[in-house]
Amino acid sequence: MYETAGIGALAAAGIFGCMFLKVSWDPSEARSNSFSERDERALRRIQAPLRIEVHLAPEDPRRDDLEHHALSKLRRTMPKLKVQYVSGTSIGLFEQTSAGYGEIRYELAGRRTTSRAITAEAVLEAIYSVAGVTPPVENDEETFRGHPLAVPPYGAGTVFYGIWPGLTLVSGILIRKRFQ
Repeated sequence: MYETAGIGALAAAGIFGCMFLKVSWDPSEARSNSFSERDERALRRIQAPLRIEVHLAPEDPRRDDLEHHALSKLRRTMPKLKVQYVSGTSIGLFEQTSAGYGEIRYELAGRRTTSRAITAEAVLEAIYSVAGVTPPVENDEETFRGHPLAVPPYGAGTVFYGIWPGLTLVSGILIRKRFQ
């Protein structure tokens, strides 16, 4: 019983300690869940805390796009990031007529900028602008475009439009006969 309690306490301490770790890496070739390595290096050089104020309702699809395509990547890269969502209602039905709805406000070391663009490229551009950092030069050679098909797909049409439908038809007939 003492051993079980000790192991449980050790596991709880380990889990509690892991709550404070913010380690993340993207080992995939496409880096679809991260910014480019050059952008990440440039963002890590920014030491001041970045504050982003997003004026979009929770049900607005632009908010999801911004979160999934830019802010989630930014949270892994910049530990001193604070994102605040501002909305008067949960659906944003009547908010769209207000003057500031749809704006994304960036503040870093007393400098501010405002944008309405939600793409990852626009977010990076606004951050570089407010930080006074020159954006890294894009290199087409570093962009992963996928692996080329090594062999032409000879006979694929015959397989997918002839053999496969034929096998499906024959198996359907056999199964129907079996259950009659």
